[in-house]
Amino acid sequence: MKTVYGTTQAGTARLKEEAQAKEDAEFAEAAEAIGEAAPEPPNCQGQNHHVISRPIAEKLKDHETLSGLYAPRDERYVAKAKNKESHCGYQHWHRDLDLEVIKWLRANNKATPEQFEAFLREIYKRPDMIKRFPRGFGPAI
Repeated sequence: MKTVYGTTQAGTARLKEEAQAKEDAEFAEAAEAIGEAAPEPPNCQGQNHHVISRPIAEKLKDHETLSGLYAPRDERYVAKAKNKESHCGYQHWHRDLDLEVIKWLRANNKATPEQFEAFLREIYKRPDMIKRFPRGFGPAI
């Protein structure tokens, strides 16, 4: 094991993991507060779901290779929900999904747009997501 300035590589990795866990917890707490504070949209009946949510867009700003390529609530990446129960506001499943994508972005800091979009498409092919968004996602219509 290598020691650098009195810290082992394992110790450095542990500190990085702890910092990321703290960042994830802070995100989850802030997202929960947003979810609780955001009122349900009026007449919400299967609204549009923006794949590039504001929290994801915020993480993309600092990404090594994807910065500047995506906008918050990017109209190129929208999924139409099947019904109100599938998507209305910033539900808990949505916050969990945002955190999953943010963790992926952190772990893949040299990802290409093709890799990132393939990852997103894999998410939206999951059975639970197909139930919510039967047509997947694409440009807003």
